[in-house]
Amino acid sequence: MTTIRPDVRQARPADAAEVVPLLVEAIDHLALQLAGADDHAGAVPFFARLFQARGNRYGYEHALVLESGGEIAAAILAYPGRDEAVLAAPVLAACRERDPSGTYRHEAESAPDEFYLDALTVAPRHRGAGHAATLIEAACTRAAAAGHPRAGLLVDIEKPGVKRLYERLGFAVDGERTLAGHRYEHMSRALVHRP
Repeated sequence: MTTIRPDVRQARPADAAEVVPLLVEAIDHLALQLAGADDHAGAVPFFARLFQARGNRYGYEHALVLESGGEIAAAILAYPGRDEAVLAAPVLAACRERDPSGTYRHEAESAPDEFYLDALTVAPRHRGAGHAATLIEAACTRAAAAGHPRAGLLVDIEKPGVKRLYERLGFAVDGERTLAGHRYEHMSRALVHRP
C-alpha cells in the first residue's frame, strides 16, 4: 500500500493562486521564455491557465502539494517520462496562441523509462523545514507503486546546493542536458517496489 504523509495531497485547480507563483520561480528562465514574460509575475497568468487545465505537463493533476500552517508550503510536478512529449504539446500550443510568429519545439528533459520530477518548489518562509525532501519521497513512493523503475530530474548546473539535496536522497548524475540555452545535469535513482 502506498503511504504518503497526511500533509501531502494531490493538487487541485483552486490551488493555482498559491502554487503557480512558486512553480514559475522554480521553472525560472524557461518559464519566462514559454510565457513571453520579462519577470516571474508576468509569467504567472500563462502558467495559471495551464495549471488549472488537465492534460499538460504543468497541470494540477501532475502536482502534489504539502500544506503547513494552513497554507501550501511546497509543490512538486511529476509524471511518467514516456508521457513528456504528449504533455508538452498543449504547452507549445499555448505558446503559439500567445505568439503565432514564434518557433516552439519540445526539448526532451526526461527519459522514457523514468518517472520525471519536473519542478520542485518551496515557499520562502517554509524553506529549511525538509519539505522538498518530503515531496520528492512522496512522488517517488507514488511512482514506485505505479511500477516505474526509476525517478529522474534535472538540476541547474549553477545550483550545487540543490544537487547536494538530491544526492542525499539517492540521486546520482547520469548525464547532462541543455534547455533553452541553459545547462542542467540529469540525475536519477532506482525506485524500490513494495507490494
